[in-house]
Amino acid sequence: MDGTRGMGESLGRAATGPGAARADGGAIVARVLAGAGVRHVFTVNGGHIWPILAHLREHDLQKVHKRHKQSCAYAADGYARTSGRPGVLSVTAGCGLTNAVTGLCVAGLAGSAVVCIAGQHPTTEDQLGSFQEAYGVEICRTFSKFTKRVLDWSTIEADVRLALRAATSPPPGPALVEIPTNVLYQEDDVSRQKAGARLYPISELRSAGDPAAIERALDAIARAERPLLVAGDGIFWSDAAAELLAFATRLEIPVYTRRAGQGAVPEDHPLAVRGAWKKPFTGRADVVLAIGFKFWSGEHFGSPPTWNAAATYVQIDAAPERIGWHVPAEIPVVGDPKLVLRQLLEGAVARGLDGRRYAAWRGEVAEVRNAFGRTLADQARAVRDAVPIHPARVVEELIAAMAPDATLVVDSFTLSGWLSQWFGARFAGQIVDAGPLAPVGHGIGMGIGAQLARPGKQVVVVIGDGGFGIGGMELETALKHRLPLVTLLWNNSSWGPSFDQMPMLKGRVDPFDMLPELRYDRMFEAIGCHGEHVTRPDEIRPALERAMAAGKPSVINVIGDPRVGHARLGGNLLGSTQI
Repeated sequence: MDGTRGMGESLGRAATGPGAARADGGAIVARVLAGAGVRHVFTVNGGHIWPILAHLREHDLQKVHKRHKQSCAYAADGYARTSGRPGVLSVTAGCGLTNAVTGLCVAGLAGSAVVCIAGQHPTTEDQLGSFQEAYGVEICRTFSKFTKRVLDWSTIEADVRLALRAATSPPPGPALVEIPTNVLYQEDDVSRQKAGARLYPISELRSAGDPAAIERALDAIARAERPLLVAGDGIFWSDAAAELLAFATRLEIPVYTRRAGQGAVPEDHPLAVRGAWKKPFTGRADVVLAIGFKFWSGEHFGSPPTWNAAATYVQIDAAPERIGWHVPAEIPVVGDPKLVLRQLLEGAVARGLDGRRYAAWRGEVAEVRNAFGRTLADQARAVRDAVPIHPARVVEELIAAMAPDATLVVDSFTLSGWLSQWFGARFAGQIVDAGPLAPVGHGIGMGIGAQLARPGKQVVVVIGDGGFGIGGMELETALKHRLPLVTLLWNNSSWGPSFDQMPMLKGRVDPFDMLPELRYDRMFEAIGCHGEHVTRPDEIRPALERAMAAGKPSVINVIGDPRVGHARLGGNLLGSTQI
């Protein structure tokens, strides 16, 4: 994680250029973004935002021009979820904004700090059928933390700052500023910009927990026989992985990490509980200490049998509205995870607490981990030489070839299940996925954002042929910006195997298929990418190694077994939803 996550500002009241006293709205926007430490703006050309695009370069903001507005939002999200800083996109009016909505909604449901600055038709043409007329504030309100339609030139600076503040304050999420052309194109004296909405580094806005609540939490842990730490996105955004590991190892308490927090305690650590085999522990823990953790649908909303209804829940979150949202937390602690974990560690040391009494509980973790490892090994042996290629063999080879500090972007329904079983995260933010909205086609866009956030580090996108058909052309963007994304394409010529065998579909639908064994590798070789075509298991590792060494975007086109689906869900697209 980057050590420059703070979002302090260096904004003066001076004009935007040498000797200038007047500026249009685009210059004001660029100045605020640069002062907030923003480095990249993901965009697609559009006349409604030309004043913004025209001023990026003079403020050392890199314009990353994409192939689709949806991917602008995905890239901003990928950047945010790997850097810990806000990702910023700018899209034009109407279709520009509506095309970006899915990506913005992904950020909303995943809790990612994304700021969208959109153009809009002039206010004088409201409800008259203006060119590209749409109302983004209304469209985005349900999943955004902040939305504002700017109605006066003098508030642009404060409105953009408000968006940045909202996007990054706990819990993070998307923010939209929509600027009509008659406001954005207006040129006026910069001294008329209203003050307010100052930006502060994250480190200056942290608050610790109530000492009395800390003592109650330590009392619960001291009484516990089967305690469990569960950590989520709040650990990542607070940059609290080191504090989590220190507290867990001091008390030797098992830890389950999820979403952006996955890997905060490396999943090969003896205390780590993997999501693939968590239920014996989430379902039996007598004290659950949840830190920046959301009991969303993937966690069955905290309900039994996945979670123990009789456990004592200690819930720590910087956002008070998140506490008790899903589980009736008996001990609420409002505070920044980084500071609260320090308080807990100091309190545990002062009390002389250690983990000796939890030895049997840790022994169960080791036993289940070893049993799961043996199951994976048996599975791998059974399908190792299968043709067509089995997902388990692909995932096994990929994990062996990846750099330890690589970022993994997941954009495949089928392979997501196999990766959740096989891949153990080593640090928070290592895995970037589609979040609870769960679209496909986001992978290349998010990979571009991740690669810009982690220059020089390996970024691997695992994508299916369905998602590749939606977002694959963003490889041209990666090629243009010399970003060496490694794209592993699971090509099973289908939107999902065996759906026709589901009771409600059997005999009623045509196949969800595509033309078989399309040569996506050749398509992208033609524009300058590195391509590999893999049809046999023994070809996987050499193809990966060549792609990873290519130094430019690559497509590894793996022809997979169309009969094999998600490792756990099969053809079920409803996740935990009950019908």
